[in-house]
Amino acid sequence: MEIWERMEFLRKELEKHNKLYYENDAPVISDFEYDALLRELEDLEAKYPIYATPDSPTKHVGGRVNEKFSKVTHEVPMKSLGDIFSKEEVLEFLQRVRQSVDTEELSFVVERKIDGLSVSVEYENGNLVRASTRGDGLVGEDITENARTIKNLPKRIDPSIPYLEVRGEVYMPFEVFLRVNEQAELSGEKLFANPRNAAAGSLRQLNAKITAERELSIFVFNIQAIRGKSFQSHAESLRFLSDLGFEASPGFIECKTDEQIWEAIEEIGESRGSLSYGIDGAVIKVNEIELREKLGETAKIPRWAIAYKYPPEQKETRLLDVEVTVGRTGKLTPVAILEPVHLAGTTVSKATLNNADFIRDKDVRIGDMVIVRKAGEIIPEIVSVNVEKRPSDAKPFQMPDRCPACGEPVFRSEGEAALRCLNEQCPAQTYRAMMHFASKDAMNIDGVGPSLINLLLSADLIHDVADLYTLGEKKDALMVLDRMGESSANNLLAAIEDSKSRPLSRLIAALGIRNVGVVAARTLAKSFGSMDSLMNATVLELAALPDFGMITAQSVADFFAKESNRELISKLAEYGVNMVEETSSSLGDPWAGKVFVLTGTLSRYTRSEATEIILSLGGTASSSVSKNTSYVLAGEAAGSKLTKAQNLGVTILTEEQFEQMVKEAKGQ
Repeated sequence: MEIWERMEFLRKELEKHNKLYYENDAPVISDFEYDALLRELEDLEAKYPIYATPDSPTKHVGGRVNEKFSKVTHEVPMKSLGDIFSKEEVLEFLQRVRQSVDTEELSFVVERKIDGLSVSVEYENGNLVRASTRGDGLVGEDITENARTIKNLPKRIDPSIPYLEVRGEVYMPFEVFLRVNEQAELSGEKLFANPRNAAAGSLRQLNAKITAERELSIFVFNIQAIRGKSFQSHAESLRFLSDLGFEASPGFIECKTDEQIWEAIEEIGESRGSLSYGIDGAVIKVNEIELREKLGETAKIPRWAIAYKYPPEQKETRLLDVEVTVGRTGKLTPVAILEPVHLAGTTVSKATLNNADFIRDKDVRIGDMVIVRKAGEIIPEIVSVNVEKRPSDAKPFQMPDRCPACGEPVFRSEGEAALRCLNEQCPAQTYRAMMHFASKDAMNIDGVGPSLINLLLSADLIHDVADLYTLGEKKDALMVLDRMGESSANNLLAAIEDSKSRPLSRLIAALGIRNVGVVAARTLAKSFGSMDSLMNATVLELAALPDFGMITAQSVADFFAKESNRELISKLAEYGVNMVEETSSSLGDPWAGKVFVLTGTLSRYTRSEATEIILSLGGTASSSVSKNTSYVLAGEAAGSKLTKAQNLGVTILTEEQFEQMVKEAKGQ
C-alpha cells in the first residue's frame, strides 16, 4: 500500500472510531488500539507533511454534537491531551518543557486520568446554571438537568464567587456498573461494554430520571474560568475546589524531579486495581499557571500537559479447572475456573472460553498459567497461555461427549462451533427455560426468579413451565418453602394467574424457540392468530413471513413437530393460558402498512414495549432498514441503522415525536 493510501485509510478508520466512541458511546476497539492508530498517523504526517490534511483527526477532538441536545459554545475550548506510552517519552516531554520555560521555578502535578466523559460545569453567584459535554472541543451538548442528578456535584457553592467554570470527568463506579448491567440483562436490554460507555450513555439520556437511576459521579480536575480570584499554581486551585465541596482530582501528586514524576506515574498505575472506578492513564501537568501561559497551546492540545497511557491491564493466574454450563437451548459453554486475581477493579475467578475451537486454537490446558484481560469489558477473557510455565502434568481439555447436567449424548450441528444437549428433560435446560418463560419480555411473572425456581425444582413441585400453573393446588407445600409465608404465596399465585391472560405473542416468545425473539414472536402471533394455526403452519408459510428466512422457519417447524412440545402447549391451554391473539381493535389499524425500525437505547420504553405499541396500532416492526422502511425510532447510541436511514431519506423519529404519533393514532 502506498504511503498516501495508508494515511487516508488511517484517517477514515480514526474518524469512524471517533464517531463510535464520542457520539454513539459504543467503541469496538480498545483505547490502546485506537492510540496505536493515531500514533501511526501522527508519525506519517510528520514524515510526509505533503500528504497531511487540515481536517485530520490528529488535529481535532473527536466528538460532534447530538442534535437532540441544545448546543453550547465553550468560551474556553475543551482541548484534548497528547498521549505518550513509555518512560522515554515522559522524559522527552519534561525536557521540552524545561527548555521552553528555562527557569528553576518549575514543578508538576501528576493526576489520575479518569476513564469517563469530559464535561464543563458553570456557576453564577454560587448557583449551578449550566453543564455541557465536550463535543468537538468548541461546541458541546447542554446536559444541565442530567448533571443535576450527580450526587457529588455541588448544586450551590460560595455565592461570593460571581462566576466559575470547572472541567471534570463523569464516571460510573464499578459497583454501579455491574448493577446496571445486571438489571439490563434481566430486562432483556443491551448491555454496556464498560463503565465509560455506561457513564456516557447515561449522561446523554433525554430523560433525567434515567440518569439519576444510574448513580453517576464526577471528579473535577481544572478551573476553566473564574472571576474575582486568581491562583499561582494548579495544586492551589485544586485545594480551592475541594474547599468549595468538589471532589477535585483525588490523589494528585506534586513533583519537581523526573524521578519523582515517574514514581508518581508508577504509584498511580499500581493503585488501579484497588480503585472503585476506572483510570486509563496518568496526566502530567505544569503546576505554575504563569508558566502554562508561556508554554501555550496548539489548536488541539496544551503544551503544558500530557497523558501517559497505561496498556490494558492483564494479569497472569493459574487455570484450575474448566466447567461446562448448559444454556436454555442446550448449548454447552466452557468456563475457565481461575485462581482468583484482582483485575480492573474486581476479583476475577472465571473467564469465558467460548467453545472447543477456542480452547484448541489457544492450546489451553488445565494447570496452565494464563494471561487474563478485562480492560473494562463485561466478561473476562483468556488472552494467551504462558507455555514456558506449563507444568508437566497440565491436562488438555476435551469438551464432554455427554451433557454434564443430564448425561445424555451431545451433538454438534454442521457449521456450528457449539455442542448441544438435545434432551428436553435436561435439568439445566429446564431451569433456564423456566427463567426465560417467567422473564419480563416473555410471560412477565413477578416474583419468579432464580432462587424461587431452584426452590420449586428442589421441592419437586414443578417439572416444566406448565407446572407453574398447578401451584395453586399445592399452596400448603408452597408455604413451607424458605421465606415463603402465606402473604408471599398469595402474591406469587396472583402473579401466575395474571400471566394467563398475556397476549399469544408473549407465550410464543416464552416457549424459547431457537431464533425466535420478541419481534418474531409478534409476527407469528399476528400472522396466524392462534396457537393451533401456528402449530400446523408449513415451513414455506413460515419462511414467507416478513423478516423470516428458512433457518428461522425451520426452527419454528421443528419445535412444533416434537410431540413433547405439543403436549406442553396442550397442558398450558388446559390450565387456562391464552392461546389466541387479540385481533379486533376499536382503533382499527391506523399504522397499517407502516414499517418501523428501532435503533439505539430508548429512554422511555424498552424495545419490546415500543414494538408492542407499533404492532397494536397495525404497524410492522422490522430489524433492518430498507427503502420500504417508513420510520426509524432512534434512541441513544444509534449506529449504522440510523446512518443508513439518513442516506435513504427515511423519516427519523425522536421518542417525543413517536409519543405524539401514538397519541394521534389513538385519537388523544
